[in-house]
Amino acid sequence: MNIDYNAIGLRIRKLRCQKLWTQEKLAEKADIAPDYLCRIELGKKRPSLRSILLIAEALDTTVDDLLIDVQKKNIHSVESEANFLFAGCTEKQKLFVMAICQNIKEEMIKYDKIK
Repeated sequence: MNIDYNAIGLRIRKLRCQKLWTQEKLAEKADIAPDYLCRIELGKKRPSLRSILLIAEALDTTVDDLLIDVQKKNIHSVESEANFLFAGCTEKQKLFVMAICQNIKEEMIKYDKIK
């Protein structure tokens, strides 16, 4: 199993910024070093379970909120997301979304060739 530590860091940063807190303030409230928090937010440090618990408590959130969707996606989960996306859509709506995706793909390929 792969864990997306960048996603954890981004989620922590987002919640911290919503409170208008600096990294130093969150680090103080969570009783961790500011440079450690900085590296966690950048996805460069793998936080311990204890650190995640302390950060969640300081942010007045749950560990679940910090860790939701941090497992790196594999092909099966991407397919599941596509199925979820199309749930409740008519065939016409599905074809419309697929046409948009095809156009985006073609433009991305053109852009990559320009670079």
